[in-house]
Amino acid sequence: MDARENQLPTSFDEFMKPDPESVEEKSEKQTLEERFARERLSWSAKVKEMSTKLKRALDVAILMTEIYTERQRGLEYYHYLISLLIKINKNYKKSYAERHEYYTFKSQKRFANVAAMNNQISVELEGIVEKREILDNHAKFMLETVKTVDNLIFGMKTRIDIEQIARGK
Repeated sequence: MDARENQLPTSFDEFMKPDPESVEEKSEKQTLEERFARERLSWSAKVKEMSTKLKRALDVAILMTEIYTERQRGLEYYHYLISLLIKINKNYKKSYAERHEYYTFKSQKRFANVAAMNNQISVELEGIVEKREILDNHAKFMLETVKTVDNLIFGMKTRIDIEQIARGK
């Protein structure tokens, strides 16, 4: 695998390449979905690993140093995804407005109603909509992962309290 394939694009223009025409570009689009799937598995494994460290009292000390770092990484990644989503939404609205103006005033094609025109525009902007939905889904996953890590942080205190009760304190 290419090292570049394992990273999100650094620029918005790179992320929003036009609709894939060639087989190579279609596989690149598929790679975005696969990359997000791999990241979801990776974050799930991290949360599972942190959860298992709550079992032993000695591991809770190690977990305390690790959990805040992972929470911050997850939160920063979530905000990065949201910034990309904002740019995609801006691009979508601009493209939608251009297509709407074109079909309303410049095109020889006439539609029976507004819904038919909106459907035509949606078909033309399918690539942007798909990327937006993929990114939105991944951002929601990251937000819930951060919430799960927050629950683990709360669980650490409870685990320490249980350990103290077991020791008779």
